[in-house]
Amino acid sequence: MDHGWSQCVQKSGRDSVLYIVICDDETAQTVLLEALAGEWADARKLEIRTEVCQNAEQFLFRQEERQADIALLDIDMPGMDGLSLARRIRERGDGTQIVFVTGLADYALEGYEVDAVSYLLKPVERTRLFACLDRAAERCGREEPSLLLELPGGAGRVRLRDICYLESAAHDTLVRCARTGETLRCRIGIRELEERILQESGFFVKIHRSYLVNLAYVSRIARREVLMDTGERLPVAKGRWEALNRAYLDYYRERRGES
Repeated sequence: MDHGWSQCVQKSGRDSVLYIVICDDETAQTVLLEALAGEWADARKLEIRTEVCQNAEQFLFRQEERQADIALLDIDMPGMDGLSLARRIRERGDGTQIVFVTGLADYALEGYEVDAVSYLLKPVERTRLFACLDRAAERCGREEPSLLLELPGGAGRVRLRDICYLESAAHDTLVRCARTGETLRCRIGIRELEERILQESGFFVKIHRSYLVNLAYVSRIARREVLMDTGERLPVAKGRWEALNRAYLDYYRERRGES
């Protein structure tokens, strides 16, 4: 089947070769991942270049020379661990698509805080890795979904993945940005913004007539409220808990590549 990934990669603005970097201190694991990545590329008729790094410091050095399109990261490594490395990648604003391939099951939620494509446990399954690489390749060739806001001082664009939640404020909408910590007042009602967002992303859920949340930033769900990663507690309207809980579970199953 032709997934069309060649076109996606060429749209990235760099070149048609997909650059994949594997960062893991276990030689057997890097050999396996290189072989699987090669099989995946052959099946998708993609041209790739793979490189191996034994630690995070080596990865960051190579990232200075050429930014990886996709990074397959272990977490448990000597020196800087894989989660810290992923945070450094995001702090620098790099658009690298991150896939964690690790033996540690306890850090999955933290992994998604850095917008990882998926979190796979060793020994990695071929079909799951292929599915994750498919999603990563698609994201490489697609402009990040964003929201154009009408602000008091003009207009501004915010990436959807940076929005923690939206709150209705009379005829305006407050847009809480998780990464910058700021709250923007948009002169568009929450209903119109909700329609725009849901056309681009299925990761947002309306929990109350006044709140639309990004599931990526939901830390815990209770019957009457959700706890966000920012520490804020938002109300859940009566009758919305079951749909919210189902959407939350589906979201993380999808991110882990589960059926």
